Amino acid sequence: MDKEDKVPQYKTIKRIQKNYLVRCNESLKNIIPGAGVKPVSAIRRIENELKAKRKELSTLTEEELMSNMDPSKEKKVKNAQEYSAAKQELQDRIRQLEKQLQEYELL
Repeated sequence: MDKEDKVPQYKTIKRIQKNYLVRCNESLKNIIPGAGVKPVSAIRRIENELKAKRKELSTLTEEELMSNMDPSKEKKVKNAQEYSAAKQELQDRIRQLEKQLQEYELL
């Protein structure tokens, strides 16, 4: 009890949400586990990013198919390598986002 008496009262008040105030000496990060981001917000952000990455992958695939159809391009090998590398990166990121989404949905 001596510890609480020595700390001024205004320093022990912490805000949890917009309307909730709590009196405690420790940091709220030590008391309440988690990153502080609501799971619903994180899920929405991940879903939006996943949607954007899938759209980017589809446009990249479309560009790749269009470049394969055009016989006038001289750098087909280089373009094919660039497209495949970019597609692989996007697919890896999509897999990673899907795993994160599953983790947040299980919380």
